[in-house]
Amino acid sequence: MNEQELSRRERKKRENRARILKAARGLFQAQGFDTTSIEEIAETADISKSTFFNYFPSKESLLVEIAAQEVRDLQRLLTVDLAEVPSAVERIHRAMNLLVADTVPRLRLTRRVLLYTMLRSSSIPTPVAQVEALFEHLVKQAQVQGEIRADLNPPDVASVLTGVYFATFSRRIAAADEQPVNTGPELEACLRMLFEGIIGPNYQWKREAQE
Repeated sequence: MNEQELSRRERKKRENRARILKAARGLFQAQGFDTTSIEEIAETADISKSTFFNYFPSKESLLVEIAAQEVRDLQRLLTVDLAEVPSAVERIHRAMNLLVADTVPRLRLTRRVLLYTMLRSSSIPTPVAQVEALFEHLVKQAQVQGEIRADLNPPDVASVLTGVYFATFSRRIAAADEQPVNTGPELEACLRMLFEGIIGPNYQWKREAQE
């Protein structure tokens, strides 16, 4: 059902939900999750506290939805915005640059979302696992196109790619550094090292004989 076919009531629900999430994102990043109250979120979203609970059962549930929205945004980026890019490796490259550019300015919020969603006792896949699944799909496409070696295991490559993505800002998250930084050069260096290899052309890999 497209937007025009939605009833006025359904559109209102979507608008309210979007306003709540936008308000929560801004407040969590600006003043922290723990110091932000549901009352503040409701006031910023221009709704009542009782209306808030019509959409979310708790403040913590907002973190789950924020993570889910990030994954949906990435999926839309790969399947719609970058659909015309023929190279799967180039799509990986662009997606990672856009992910980092979007995430790093909100380190405080990113840190809290990742910690909560990854530590929850639930069968729901974590955002990290979902991102890996999206990259794995691209890796398989790249192997078909001959851009990535066919003998490599796609889940392993996807895991490494996800690690590169998180490594570009994980140290700043751990240090609670909220200052805006340009991670572009750092990400480019990591991707270049990954795709070009870390072993020099004159080095020969040796394995110890197993006894």
